[in-house]
Amino acid sequence: MIWSLKKLILSIFYIVFYVNGFAQNLAIKTISEDVLINKDTSFVKHVSVLLKKSDKLIIYPIFYDTELEELSDIQLYIRKGKHFKLLRNNLIGEEDVKLDYITSKKIKTIRIPSETEAKITYTIKCRELMYFSNLHFFSNDEIDTLKYQITIPNTFRFAYDTIYEDSLDYLAIDSIKLDGLTKWNIEATPKKVEEDLLMLFGIYKNIKEPLMRVLIIPANYENNERKYMNDWYFNKLKTRRGLNFVSSQKIDELTKGVLDPLKIIDTLYSYVKNNFKYVAIEIGMGAFVPTHVNEVFTNKEGDCKDLSNFLSEALNYKGIRSEVALAATYNHISDCDFPSLSSANHVVCLAYIDGKPIILDPTDPIHLPETPVQSIQKRSILIINSKEGEYYNVPSFSSHQNLISYNIDLEVDSNQMLMNGDFRISYEGISGNFLKREFLYLSKDRINNIGKKHYEFVFGNESISSFKIQNDKKKIEAEGIISINGKLFRDGNNRLLFIDFLPRIIETVDRESLLEGTHLGSPFSKKVNVKIKLDEPFQMFNSIEHTYSNEGVSLLLKISSPTESIIECNYEFDFDYIIIDKENVDITNKILTSFKEIINEPIIFQKKS
Repeated sequence: MIWSLKKLILSIFYIVFYVNGFAQNLAIKTISEDVLINKDTSFVKHVSVLLKKSDKLIIYPIFYDTELEELSDIQLYIRKGKHFKLLRNNLIGEEDVKLDYITSKKIKTIRIPSETEAKITYTIKCRELMYFSNLHFFSNDEIDTLKYQITIPNTFRFAYDTIYEDSLDYLAIDSIKLDGLTKWNIEATPKKVEEDLLMLFGIYKNIKEPLMRVLIIPANYENNERKYMNDWYFNKLKTRRGLNFVSSQKIDELTKGVLDPLKIIDTLYSYVKNNFKYVAIEIGMGAFVPTHVNEVFTNKEGDCKDLSNFLSEALNYKGIRSEVALAATYNHISDCDFPSLSSANHVVCLAYIDGKPIILDPTDPIHLPETPVQSIQKRSILIINSKEGEYYNVPSFSSHQNLISYNIDLEVDSNQMLMNGDFRISYEGISGNFLKREFLYLSKDRINNIGKKHYEFVFGNESISSFKIQNDKKKIEAEGIISINGKLFRDGNNRLLFIDFLPRIIETVDRESLLEGTHLGSPFSKKVNVKIKLDEPFQMFNSIEHTYSNEGVSLLLKISSPTESIIECNYEFDFDYIIIDKENVDITNKILTSFKEIINEPIIFQKKS
């Protein structure tokens, strides 16, 4: 359920702004949703929207899914005095959402005259109860009050979990038991958020906003929501499995003579990644339930759930126990630690060797078996199996396993006041994945050109030549010659050396100061060693050290003179997180600021008489 967002965003922009004619910031008094859960596992929503006056024409959009939802009874009322009057023959338009990625959405648009206080009511019926998966407490629009009433027969139970609840000014939840049913009443003052077109489709990326994940379960599953979610999805998967002769024949051909289970995994994993086209999400149940494995094989395409389900079935066919899991990537609104469809935006495959799970993501072209899947490190996934399902916390490399090393040897030319030398760089673990992704499918010359520009940026725009980079499956190594000008000065018998060419601490982002929510890719350690050989002796000085440390984030920078002709600069930076959040943003930015201040100050040393 991960897809190319650039095209999607542009397409949504076209629909919303071209169809509607202009950008809108709606002012709404109240949105009320009365949700009735039916015993046949369908549900009905009766929605009422009370809009404030606007000095402009308003075009109110209603997005719905034609695969699962039926929209009806759209009514527009205009306030006349103390009452609302039904406006007959009001202009209602309809547009298909014609996107490659979303195939079953439509938009109904209602035109509301300017200087009018209006009320809109409509009904949505849905045949799939699992589709009722969240109540959001945030909006692109200004909403004074948001009300939900959920009526549930006593044959069902209501389970919920609210994330980022502390960001709400007001939230009230209560329930009333009546004859044969329970009514839940939920009221909130929703949070106004920056406009995000993806939210119109229920896609919440890179936001931390209040959301209630919900699940309606049969009474016999009470207090076992995970099992219900697992059973529901497992039963859907069973109808999408069963390899035919053509599919199994190809799998046998690929693995002929291969007996080692790890080699079978690697063979089939590489086959799917290299031969199947990634085609992204469809709204409706197509967003969650995969296409049949034989259709995926025939078409050689699919999204995360399709490719993971096919790979899992292929591995099972070869006698390697395999399952799929619902997952939430790092940029999803929530972790997959509560059983609701809104908890997950991704599906991965798991293979088991000696009982140990190996996570495989066939939509990640650079992932290697037995290494962390970068997009879901340290996140919880829900493994779907024949039992009760299982939550599993995805491991991550430690920062020291993701070591980035820089070794730079420079020689000073006092006549020209230049420093020239060579450098060697290596990335271990998945620390170099940001480069691997950029280099994917590029020629060697193109990779070297991009790499050269990247390291000129890392070294503060100093000149690089004879650059080479080796990009293999497990490691990236680079080397080259660097020329540094304008960093060495004479002042009588003193010499001034500026070291602001030291490689920047964080390479994956351009900003000097990081914002909460910035994804750095993985934990990492960075060790930089710079040796500068002068062409004249100098008076040795005491080592200069700067240390900054907090839980999970640290920097040690040392400047020393091991001999009369060498100045050495070292720093070690350790970051044991994946993302910048409220726990580490202050200390990380303090370190980055202090580092810049240090390297902008000259090292002053004396020429030896």
